Amino acid sequence: MKTDVLIIGGGLAAVVCALKLVDRYEVTIAMKGSIENGNSWRAQGGIAAAFSSLDHPFIHYKDTMKAGCNQNNKQLVEMLVKEGPRRLRGWMKEGLTFDQTMDGELLLGQEGAHSIRRIVHNQGDQTGKVCMSYFWSKLQQKKVRILSHYQAIDLIAENEVCDGAWFKNKQNELIEVRASATILATGGIGGLYEATTNDPSLIGEGLVMAYRAGAILRDLEFIQFHPTLIYSQGRTAGLASEALRGEGARLVDQEGTPIMEGRDDRGDLAPRDVVARVIYEYTKKEEPIFLDISPIPNFKDKFPQITSLCNQAQVDLEKQLIPVCPGAHFHMGGVETNANGATSIANLYAVGEVSGNNAHGANRLASNSLLEALVFGERLGEFLLSQPLKRELTRDHNRYIRAEEVDDPSALPSKNELKRKVTQALGITRTSHDLEQLLSWLGSFRQFDQDVYRRVNWTREQIEIDTMCTAAMLIAKSALARKESLGAHFRNDSQEIGRMPMNPQAMMQARGDIWAKPVKEKERVLK
Repeated sequence: MKTDVLIIGGGLAAVVCALKLVDRYEVTIAMKGSIENGNSWRAQGGIAAAFSSLDHPFIHYKDTMKAGCNQNNKQLVEMLVKEGPRRLRGWMKEGLTFDQTMDGELLLGQEGAHSIRRIVHNQGDQTGKVCMSYFWSKLQQKKVRILSHYQAIDLIAENEVCDGAWFKNKQNELIEVRASATILATGGIGGLYEATTNDPSLIGEGLVMAYRAGAILRDLEFIQFHPTLIYSQGRTAGLASEALRGEGARLVDQEGTPIMEGRDDRGDLAPRDVVARVIYEYTKKEEPIFLDISPIPNFKDKFPQITSLCNQAQVDLEKQLIPVCPGAHFHMGGVETNANGATSIANLYAVGEVSGNNAHGANRLASNSLLEALVFGERLGEFLLSQPLKRELTRDHNRYIRAEEVDDPSALPSKNELKRKVTQALGITRTSHDLEQLLSWLGSFRQFDQDVYRRVNWTREQIEIDTMCTAAMLIAKSALARKESLGAHFRNDSQEIGRMPMNPQAMMQARGDIWAKPVKEKERVLK
Protein backbone atom coordinates (compact mmCIF):
# COMPACT_ATOMS: atom_id res chain seq x y z
CA MET A 1 0.00 0.00 0.00
CA LYS A 2 1.32 3.46 -0.91
CA THR A 3 0.26 6.92 0.25
CA ASP A 4 1.59 10.46 0.29
CA VAL A 5 1.24 10.97 4.04
CA LEU A 6 0.90 8.22 6.65
CA ILE A 7 -0.34 9.33 10.09
CA ILE A 8 0.00 6.74 12.86
CA GLY A 9 -2.59 7.62 15.49
CA GLY A 10 -6.05 9.19 15.52
CA GLY A 11 -6.09 11.82 18.28
CA LEU A 12 -6.57 15.57 18.00
CA ALA A 13 -3.06 16.29 16.68
CA ALA A 14 -3.47 13.63 13.99
CA VAL A 15 -6.90 14.81 12.85
CA VAL A 16 -6.17 18.55 12.64
CA CYS A 17 -2.92 17.79 10.77
CA ALA A 18 -4.83 15.57 8.34
CA LEU A 19 -7.44 18.29 7.78
CA LYS A 20 -4.67 20.58 6.57
CA LEU A 21 -3.37 17.98 4.10
CA VAL A 22 -6.30 16.06 2.62
CA ASP A 23 -7.19 18.54 -0.11
CA ARG A 24 -3.71 18.26 -1.64
CA TYR A 25 -2.26 14.89 -0.63
CA GLU A 26 -3.41 11.31 -0.31
CA VAL A 27 -3.60 10.84 3.47
CA THR A 28 -3.80 7.52 5.33
CA ILE A 29 -4.57 7.40 9.05
CA ALA A 30 -3.70 4.11 10.77
CA MET A 31 -5.01 3.58 14.30
CA LYS A 32 -4.41 0.81 16.83
CA GLY A 33 -8.06 0.85 17.84
CA SER A 34 -11.17 2.56 16.51
CA ILE A 35 -11.85 6.23 15.95
CA GLU A 36 -13.32 6.62 19.45
CA ASN A 37 -10.22 5.29 21.22
CA GLY A 38 -7.41 7.43 22.61
CA ASN A 39 -6.73 10.16 25.12
CA SER A 40 -8.13 13.11 23.18
CA TRP A 41 -11.65 11.76 23.61
CA ARG A 42 -11.12 11.51 27.39
CA ALA A 43 -9.98 15.10 27.97
CA GLN A 44 -12.21 16.75 30.57
CA GLY A 45 -10.82 20.10 31.69
CA GLY A 46 -10.63 21.99 28.42
CA ILE A 47 -8.19 24.07 26.37
CA ALA A 48 -6.07 26.87 27.82
CA ALA A 49 -6.06 30.08 25.78
CA ALA A 50 -5.77 33.81 26.55
CA PHE A 51 -9.25 34.93 25.47
CA SER A 52 -10.24 37.08 28.46
CA SER A 53 -9.84 40.87 28.34
CA LEU A 54 -7.99 40.48 31.64
CA ASP A 55 -5.60 37.92 30.15
CA HIS A 56 -2.72 38.12 27.68
CA PRO A 57 -0.57 35.52 25.87
CA PHE A 58 2.43 36.76 27.84
CA ILE A 59 0.70 35.90 31.15
CA HIS A 60 -0.08 32.45 29.74
CA TYR A 61 3.57 32.23 28.66
CA LYS A 62 4.80 33.01 32.18
CA ASP A 63 2.45 30.45 33.74
CA THR A 64 3.60 27.79 31.26
CA MET A 65 7.28 28.49 31.89
CA LYS A 66 6.84 28.51 35.66
CA ALA A 67 4.96 25.19 35.65
CA GLY A 68 7.67 23.72 33.41
CA CYS A 69 10.43 24.84 35.83
CA ASN A 70 11.74 27.18 33.09
CA GLN A 71 13.07 24.18 31.20
CA ASN A 72 10.70 24.81 28.29
CA ASN A 73 11.76 25.84 24.80
CA LYS A 74 10.86 29.54 25.01
CA GLN A 75 10.30 29.89 21.27
CA LEU A 76 7.80 27.05 21.18
CA VAL A 77 5.97 28.26 24.27
CA GLU A 78 5.61 31.65 22.60
CA MET A 79 4.17 29.95 19.49
CA LEU A 80 1.79 27.95 21.67
CA VAL A 81 0.30 30.85 23.61
CA LYS A 82 0.22 33.32 20.71
CA GLU A 83 -1.09 31.04 17.98
CA GLY A 84 -3.52 29.14 20.21
CA PRO A 85 -6.24 31.81 20.51
CA ARG A 86 -6.00 32.69 16.79
CA ARG A 87 -6.27 29.07 15.66
CA LEU A 88 -9.12 28.35 18.06
CA ARG A 89 -11.04 31.41 16.87
CA GLY A 90 -10.62 30.15 13.31
CA TRP A 91 -12.28 26.84 14.18
CA MET A 92 -14.96 28.59 16.22
CA LYS A 93 -15.91 30.55 13.11
CA GLU A 94 -16.22 27.19 11.34
CA GLY A 95 -18.64 25.88 13.96
CA LEU A 96 -16.64 24.61 16.96
CA THR A 97 -18.45 25.78 20.10
CA PHE A 98 -17.53 26.16 23.77
CA ASP A 99 -19.61 26.81 26.88
CA GLN A 100 -20.81 30.38 27.25
CA THR A 101 -22.29 32.65 29.91
CA MET A 102 -25.85 33.96 29.72
CA ASP A 103 -24.38 37.05 28.05
CA GLY A 104 -22.81 35.02 25.26
CA GLU A 105 -19.26 35.33 26.55
CA LEU A 106 -16.93 32.35 26.83
CA LEU A 107 -17.31 30.62 30.19
CA LEU A 108 -13.69 30.34 31.35
CA GLY A 109 -12.50 27.84 33.94
CA GLN A 110 -9.62 27.95 36.44
CA GLU A 111 -7.05 25.17 36.87
CA GLY A 112 -3.85 24.55 38.79
CA ALA A 113 -0.83 26.84 38.26
CA HIS A 114 -2.85 29.23 36.06
CA SER A 115 -2.82 32.79 37.40
CA ILE A 116 -6.16 33.62 35.74
CA ARG A 117 -9.29 31.94 34.39
CA ARG A 118 -8.52 30.92 30.80
CA ILE A 119 -9.83 27.37 30.22
CA VAL A 120 -12.47 27.04 27.50
CA HIS A 121 -14.55 23.90 27.85
CA ASN A 122 -17.53 22.11 26.41
CA GLN A 123 -20.58 20.59 28.09
CA GLY A 124 -18.83 21.14 31.41
CA ASP A 125 -16.26 18.38 31.46
CA GLN A 126 -16.64 16.82 27.98
CA THR A 127 -14.32 19.03 25.94
CA GLY A 128 -12.35 16.17 24.42
CA LYS A 129 -15.44 14.28 23.32
CA VAL A 130 -17.08 17.34 21.76
CA CYS A 131 -13.91 18.54 20.00
CA MET A 132 -13.03 15.10 18.64
CA SER A 133 -16.58 14.57 17.36
CA TYR A 134 -16.39 17.94 15.62
CA PHE A 135 -13.01 17.41 13.97
CA TRP A 136 -13.67 13.81 12.94
CA SER A 137 -16.96 14.84 11.35
CA LYS A 138 -15.06 17.46 9.33
CA LEU A 139 -12.41 14.93 8.28
CA GLN A 140 -14.89 12.24 7.26
CA GLN A 141 -16.37 14.65 4.74
CA LYS A 142 -13.02 14.56 2.97
CA LYS A 143 -11.27 11.89 0.93
CA VAL A 144 -9.09 10.11 3.49
CA ARG A 145 -8.14 6.45 4.04
CA ILE A 146 -8.86 5.23 7.59
CA LEU A 147 -7.23 2.00 8.77
CA SER A 148 -8.68 1.01 12.14
CA HIS A 149 -7.34 -1.78 14.36
CA TYR A 150 -3.93 -1.56 12.69
CA GLN A 151 -1.16 -2.18 15.19
CA ALA A 152 2.11 -0.51 14.21
CA ILE A 153 5.16 -2.79 14.37
CA ASP A 154 8.11 -0.76 13.13
CA LEU A 155 9.05 2.06 10.84
CA ILE A 156 10.47 1.25 7.42
CA ALA A 157 13.73 3.14 7.82
CA GLU A 158 17.28 2.80 6.50
CA ASN A 159 20.22 5.20 6.64
CA GLU A 160 18.20 7.76 8.66
CA VAL A 161 15.43 7.92 6.04
CA CYS A 162 11.86 6.78 6.73
CA ASP A 163 9.67 5.27 3.98
CA GLY A 164 6.59 4.26 5.96
CA ALA A 165 5.75 1.56 8.48
CA TRP A 166 4.76 -2.07 9.04
CA PHE A 167 1.46 -3.01 10.67
CA LYS A 168 -0.52 -6.01 11.83
CA ASN A 169 -4.23 -5.83 11.04
CA LYS A 170 -7.06 -7.37 13.07
CA GLN A 171 -6.45 -10.72 11.36
CA ASN A 172 -2.78 -10.61 12.38
CA GLU A 173 -1.73 -10.14 8.75
CA LEU A 174 1.43 -8.19 7.95
CA ILE A 175 0.68 -4.93 6.11
CA GLU A 176 3.27 -2.62 4.55
CA VAL A 177 2.32 1.05 4.15
CA ARG A 178 4.88 3.10 2.29
CA ALA A 179 4.72 6.88 2.46
CA SER A 180 6.53 10.00 1.38
CA ALA A 181 6.01 11.44 4.88
CA THR A 182 5.29 9.45 8.03
CA ILE A 183 3.83 11.15 11.12
CA LEU A 184 3.89 9.64 14.59
CA ALA A 185 0.83 10.77 16.56
CA THR A 186 0.61 7.78 18.89
CA GLY A 187 0.09 9.56 22.21
CA GLY A 188 1.69 8.81 25.55
CA ILE A 189 2.81 6.01 27.85
CA GLY A 190 0.14 5.82 30.57
CA GLY A 191 -0.69 2.20 29.71
CA LEU A 192 2.63 1.17 31.27
CA TYR A 193 1.17 1.91 34.72
CA GLU A 194 -1.35 0.25 36.99
CA ALA A 195 -3.21 3.53 37.58
CA THR A 196 -3.56 5.99 34.71
CA THR A 197 -5.92 8.53 33.19
CA ASN A 198 -4.86 7.33 29.74
CA ASP A 199 -6.50 4.93 27.36
CA PRO A 200 -4.81 1.63 28.39
CA SER A 201 -3.72 1.02 24.79
CA LEU A 202 -1.20 3.89 24.98
CA ILE A 203 2.11 2.22 25.79
CA GLY A 204 4.74 4.33 24.02
CA GLU A 205 4.60 2.67 20.60
CA GLY A 206 5.66 5.74 18.64
CA LEU A 207 8.50 6.34 21.06
CA VAL A 208 9.77 2.77 20.68
CA MET A 209 9.44 2.67 16.89
CA ALA A 210 11.38 5.92 16.59
CA TYR A 211 14.08 4.59 18.92
CA ARG A 212 14.39 1.37 16.94
CA ALA A 213 14.74 3.42 13.76
CA GLY A 214 17.56 5.46 15.32
CA ALA A 215 15.75 8.73 16.04
CA ILE A 216 16.87 11.04 18.83
CA LEU A 217 14.70 11.05 21.96
CA ARG A 218 14.63 13.49 24.86
CA ASP A 219 13.36 14.15 28.41
CA LEU A 220 11.80 10.71 28.90
CA GLU A 221 12.06 10.97 32.69
CA PHE A 222 9.43 13.73 32.86
CA ILE A 223 6.11 11.95 33.45
CA GLN A 224 3.26 13.92 34.95
CA PHE A 225 1.01 12.21 37.48
CA HIS A 226 -2.47 13.60 37.81
CA PRO A 227 -3.33 13.99 41.51
CA THR A 228 -7.01 13.07 41.33
CA LEU A 229 -8.08 9.81 39.78
CA ILE A 230 -11.38 8.53 41.14
CA TYR A 231 -10.57 5.57 43.41
CA SER A 232 -13.33 3.20 44.47
CA GLN A 233 -13.87 -0.52 45.03
CA GLY A 234 -10.11 -1.03 45.08
CA ARG A 235 -9.46 0.38 41.61
CA THR A 236 -9.29 3.62 39.66
CA ALA A 237 -12.36 4.62 37.69
CA GLY A 238 -11.35 7.61 35.60
CA LEU A 239 -10.27 11.20 36.09
CA ALA A 240 -11.70 13.84 38.41
CA SER A 241 -10.64 16.94 36.48
CA GLU A 242 -8.54 19.69 37.99
CA ALA A 243 -11.42 21.95 37.03
CA LEU A 244 -13.16 20.71 40.20
CA ARG A 245 -10.53 22.40 42.33
CA GLY A 246 -10.74 25.42 40.07
CA GLU A 247 -14.41 25.69 41.02
CA GLY A 248 -13.73 25.37 44.75
CA ALA A 249 -13.33 21.66 45.58
CA ARG A 250 -10.71 20.95 48.25
CA LEU A 251 -8.46 17.99 48.97
CA VAL A 252 -9.12 16.65 52.47
CA ASP A 253 -8.14 13.67 54.59
CA GLN A 254 -10.63 11.28 56.22
CA GLU A 255 -11.12 13.76 59.08
CA GLY A 256 -12.05 16.51 56.65
CA THR A 257 -8.80 18.41 57.20
CA PRO A 258 -7.47 20.22 54.09
CA ILE A 259 -4.15 18.65 53.10
CA MET A 260 -2.66 21.39 50.89
CA GLU A 261 -2.63 24.15 53.51
CA GLY A 262 0.95 25.16 54.22
CA ARG A 263 2.29 22.96 51.40
CA ASP A 264 2.27 25.54 48.62
CA ASP A 265 1.18 29.16 48.32
CA ARG A 266 -1.27 28.12 45.59
CA GLY A 267 -2.95 25.56 47.85
CA ASP A 268 -5.19 23.09 46.03
CA LEU A 269 -4.30 24.76 42.72
CA ALA A 270 -0.56 24.14 43.01
CA PRO A 271 1.13 22.43 40.02
CA ARG A 272 0.21 18.81 39.52
CA ASP A 273 3.59 17.38 40.56
CA VAL A 274 3.38 19.19 43.91
CA VAL A 275 -0.19 18.06 44.64
CA ALA A 276 0.47 14.49 43.49
CA ARG A 277 3.45 14.13 45.85
CA VAL A 278 1.40 15.39 48.82
CA ILE A 279 -1.40 12.89 48.13
CA TYR A 280 1.19 10.15 47.61
CA GLU A 281 2.46 10.73 51.16
CA TYR A 282 -0.98 9.76 52.44
CA THR A 283 -1.65 6.86 50.07
CA LYS A 284 1.70 5.28 51.00
CA LYS A 285 0.38 5.11 54.56
CA GLU A 286 -2.97 3.79 53.28
CA GLU A 287 -4.72 6.96 54.45
CA PRO A 288 -7.56 7.87 52.06
CA ILE A 289 -7.80 11.32 50.46
CA PHE A 290 -10.98 12.90 49.13
CA LEU A 291 -12.11 15.76 46.96
CA ASP A 292 -14.64 17.72 48.99
CA ILE A 293 -17.07 18.97 46.31
CA SER A 294 -19.49 20.66 48.72
CA PRO A 295 -18.37 24.18 47.64
CA ILE A 296 -19.50 23.48 44.04
CA PRO A 297 -23.19 24.31 43.45
CA ASN A 298 -25.07 22.19 40.91
CA PHE A 299 -22.14 19.76 40.71
CA LYS A 300 -23.96 17.13 38.65
CA ASP A 301 -25.02 19.68 36.04
CA LYS A 302 -21.59 21.28 35.78
CA PHE A 303 -19.66 18.01 35.63
CA PRO A 304 -21.83 15.34 33.98
CA GLN A 305 -18.94 13.13 32.86
CA ILE A 306 -17.36 12.99 36.32
CA THR A 307 -20.81 12.37 37.81
CA SER A 308 -21.25 9.41 35.45
CA LEU A 309 -17.82 8.01 36.33
CA CYS A 310 -18.59 8.31 40.04
CA ASN A 311 -21.94 6.56 39.62
CA GLN A 312 -20.31 3.72 37.69
CA ALA A 313 -17.71 3.38 40.47
CA GLN A 314 -20.43 3.36 43.15
CA VAL A 315 -19.22 6.61 44.73
CA ASP A 316 -22.02 8.13 46.81
CA LEU A 317 -22.07 11.75 45.67
CA GLU A 318 -24.62 12.64 48.33
CA LYS A 319 -21.70 12.57 50.77
CA GLN A 320 -20.01 15.18 48.54
CA LEU A 321 -16.67 13.40 48.87
CA ILE A 322 -14.89 11.74 45.93
CA PRO A 323 -12.09 9.34 46.93
CA VAL A 324 -8.98 10.04 44.84
CA CYS A 325 -5.44 8.86 44.19
CA PRO A 326 -2.67 9.89 41.77
CA GLY A 327 -2.08 8.16 38.43
CA ALA A 328 0.12 8.47 35.33
CA HIS A 329 -1.23 11.23 33.11
CA PHE A 330 1.08 12.90 30.57
CA HIS A 331 4.54 12.35 29.10
CA MET A 332 6.48 15.57 28.61
CA GLY A 333 9.35 13.81 26.81
CA GLY A 334 9.32 12.00 23.50
CA VAL A 335 10.80 11.93 20.01
CA GLU A 336 12.87 15.07 19.58
CA THR A 337 11.29 17.48 17.09
CA ASN A 338 11.50 21.08 16.07
CA ALA A 339 8.61 23.56 15.80
CA ASN A 340 7.43 21.90 12.59
CA GLY A 341 7.41 18.37 13.97
CA ALA A 342 10.51 17.21 12.07
CA THR A 343 12.62 14.53 13.76
CA SER A 344 16.27 13.57 13.23
CA ILE A 345 15.10 10.95 10.66
CA ALA A 346 14.35 12.27 7.16
CA ASN A 347 10.63 12.09 6.22
CA LEU A 348 9.66 11.19 9.80
CA TYR A 349 7.63 13.61 11.91
CA ALA A 350 6.04 13.50 15.35
CA VAL A 351 3.22 15.55 16.86
CA GLY A 352 1.18 15.57 20.04
CA GLU A 353 2.21 13.78 23.21
CA VAL A 354 4.69 11.45 21.47
CA SER A 355 6.74 14.43 20.31
CA GLY A 356 9.53 15.87 22.41
CA ASN A 357 9.41 19.50 21.31
CA ASN A 358 9.96 20.72 24.89
CA ALA A 359 6.97 23.06 24.90
CA HIS A 360 6.03 21.76 28.36
CA GLY A 361 9.44 21.67 30.02
CA ALA A 362 9.69 19.52 33.15
CA ASN A 363 5.97 19.66 33.97
CA ARG A 364 3.00 20.48 31.71
CA LEU A 365 0.64 23.31 32.65
CA ALA A 366 -2.96 22.09 32.95
CA SER A 367 -5.04 22.15 29.72
CA ASN A 368 -2.05 22.94 27.52
CA SER A 369 -2.18 19.45 25.98
CA LEU A 370 -5.14 19.92 23.63
CA LEU A 371 -3.76 23.36 22.83
CA GLU A 372 -0.41 21.82 21.87
CA ALA A 373 -2.15 19.20 19.71
CA LEU A 374 -4.11 21.88 17.89
CA VAL A 375 -1.29 24.37 17.37
CA PHE A 376 1.49 21.98 16.41
CA GLY A 377 -0.81 19.61 14.52
CA GLU A 378 -1.80 22.49 12.26
CA ARG A 379 1.77 23.76 12.04
CA LEU A 380 2.99 20.36 10.86
CA GLY A 381 0.26 20.20 8.23
CA GLU A 382 1.16 23.69 7.00
CA PHE A 383 4.85 22.81 6.91
CA LEU A 384 4.25 19.70 4.78
CA LEU A 385 2.10 21.73 2.40
CA SER A 386 5.06 24.05 1.90
CA GLN A 387 7.44 21.14 1.09
CA PRO A 388 7.57 19.12 -2.13
CA LEU A 389 6.92 15.54 -1.00
CA LYS A 390 8.96 12.76 -2.60
CA ARG A 391 6.58 10.96 -4.94
CA GLU A 392 8.59 7.91 -6.01
CA LEU A 393 9.10 5.17 -3.43
CA THR A 394 11.51 2.74 -5.06
CA ARG A 395 13.07 0.96 -2.08
CA ASP A 396 12.67 -2.82 -2.03
CA HIS A 397 11.95 -3.97 1.50
CA ASN A 398 11.06 -7.58 0.66
CA ARG A 399 14.57 -8.48 1.78
CA TYR A 400 13.68 -7.11 5.19
CA ILE A 401 10.93 -9.71 5.60
CA ARG A 402 12.74 -12.67 4.06
CA ALA A 403 15.82 -12.21 6.21
CA GLU A 404 13.80 -12.41 9.40
CA GLU A 405 11.50 -15.35 8.72
CA VAL A 406 13.16 -17.44 11.44
CA ASP A 407 13.05 -14.69 14.03
CA ASP A 408 11.14 -15.59 17.21
CA PRO A 409 10.65 -13.57 20.40
CA SER A 410 12.21 -14.77 23.61
CA ALA A 411 10.15 -15.20 26.77
CA LEU A 412 8.35 -12.02 27.77
CA PRO A 413 6.74 -11.00 31.08
CA SER A 414 3.01 -10.64 31.63
CA LYS A 415 1.49 -7.18 31.21
CA ASN A 416 0.27 -7.08 34.81
CA GLU A 417 3.70 -7.93 36.20
CA LEU A 418 5.32 -5.33 33.96
CA LYS A 419 2.86 -2.63 35.03
CA ARG A 420 3.47 -3.44 38.67
CA LYS A 421 7.25 -3.16 38.24
CA VAL A 422 6.99 0.10 36.29
CA THR A 423 4.60 1.63 38.83
CA GLN A 424 6.99 0.78 41.66
CA ALA A 425 10.20 2.07 40.02
CA LEU A 426 8.96 4.90 37.79
CA GLY A 427 6.27 6.36 39.99
CA ILE A 428 5.80 9.74 41.64
CA THR A 429 9.08 9.37 43.53
CA ARG A 430 12.11 7.36 42.38
CA THR A 431 15.36 5.93 43.69
CA SER A 432 18.44 4.63 41.91
CA HIS A 433 17.95 1.26 43.61
CA ASP A 434 14.43 0.81 42.24
CA LEU A 435 15.46 2.00 38.77
CA GLU A 436 18.43 -0.35 38.64
CA GLN A 437 16.24 -3.22 39.84
CA LEU A 438 13.76 -2.54 37.05
CA LEU A 439 16.50 -2.39 34.42
CA SER A 440 18.01 -5.63 35.68
CA TRP A 441 14.62 -7.34 35.56
CA LEU A 442 13.91 -6.06 32.05
CA GLY A 443 17.38 -7.13 30.91
CA SER A 444 16.59 -10.72 31.86
CA PHE A 445 14.03 -10.79 29.05
CA ARG A 446 15.78 -8.90 26.26
CA GLN A 447 18.88 -6.86 25.52
CA PHE A 448 16.91 -4.20 23.63
CA ASP A 449 19.43 -3.68 20.86
CA GLN A 450 17.40 -2.25 18.00
CA ASP A 451 19.81 -3.78 15.46
CA VAL A 452 19.48 -7.35 16.78
CA TYR A 453 15.85 -8.30 16.33
CA ARG A 454 12.83 -7.53 14.14
CA ARG A 455 9.19 -8.08 15.00
CA VAL A 456 7.34 -8.55 11.70
CA ASN A 457 6.61 -12.23 12.37
CA TRP A 458 5.45 -11.79 15.95
CA THR A 459 1.86 -11.78 17.16
CA ARG A 460 0.15 -8.53 18.12
CA GLU A 461 0.36 -9.51 21.80
CA GLN A 462 4.10 -10.26 21.63
CA ILE A 463 4.79 -6.96 19.85
CA GLU A 464 2.79 -5.04 22.46
CA ILE A 465 4.59 -6.58 25.44
CA ASP A 466 7.98 -6.07 23.79
CA THR A 467 7.05 -2.42 23.17
CA MET A 468 6.10 -2.00 26.83
CA CYS A 469 9.41 -3.52 27.94
CA THR A 470 11.41 -1.29 25.60
CA ALA A 471 9.54 1.87 26.60
CA ALA A 472 10.05 1.05 30.29
CA MET A 473 13.75 0.50 29.70
CA LEU A 474 14.16 3.81 27.87
CA ILE A 475 12.36 5.79 30.56
CA ALA A 476 14.16 4.03 33.42
CA LYS A 477 17.60 4.72 31.94
CA SER A 478 16.67 8.35 31.36
CA ALA A 479 15.39 8.66 34.95
CA LEU A 480 18.53 7.03 36.30
CA ALA A 481 20.74 9.43 34.34
CA ARG A 482 19.07 12.55 35.79
CA LYS A 483 20.32 12.58 39.38
CA GLU A 484 18.60 15.79 40.48
CA SER A 485 14.91 16.27 41.16
CA LEU A 486 13.23 18.57 38.68
CA GLY A 487 9.54 19.14 37.99
CA ALA A 488 7.71 15.86 37.48
CA HIS A 489 10.93 13.87 38.00
CA PHE A 490 11.48 13.47 41.75
CA ARG A 491 14.44 11.50 43.09
CA ASN A 492 14.05 10.42 46.73
CA ASP A 493 17.75 9.57 46.92
CA SER A 494 18.96 12.78 45.29
CA GLN A 495 21.60 14.78 47.11
CA GLU A 496 21.34 17.52 44.52
CA ILE A 497 17.72 18.57 44.70
CA GLY A 498 17.28 21.93 43.00
CA ARG A 499 20.53 21.74 41.03
CA MET A 500 20.17 22.85 37.45
CA PRO A 501 20.24 19.98 34.95
CA MET A 502 23.23 19.12 32.81
CA ASN A 503 23.39 20.67 29.39
CA PRO A 504 21.81 18.61 26.58
CA GLN A 505 25.12 17.30 25.24
CA ALA A 506 26.23 16.15 28.69
CA MET A 507 22.86 14.48 29.24
CA MET A 508 23.18 12.74 25.88
CA GLN A 509 26.59 11.37 26.84
CA ALA A 510 25.36 10.31 30.28
CA ARG A 511 22.52 8.36 28.72
CA GLY A 512 24.88 6.79 26.23
CA ASP A 513 23.65 3.39 25.17
CA ILE A 514 19.93 4.14 25.05
CA TRP A 515 20.22 6.97 22.56
CA ALA A 516 20.85 6.83 18.87
CA LYS A 517 24.22 8.40 18.07
CA PRO A 518 23.54 12.15 17.82
CA VAL A 519 23.82 13.50 14.29
CA LYS A 520 25.45 16.81 13.55
CA GLU A 521 23.06 19.73 13.63
CA LYS A 522 23.61 20.57 9.97
CA GLU A 523 22.67 17.00 9.04
CA ARG A 524 19.34 17.02 10.86
CA VAL A 525 16.10 17.56 9.05
CA LEU A 526 15.18 20.34 11.44
CA LYS A 527 14.85 23.28 9.13
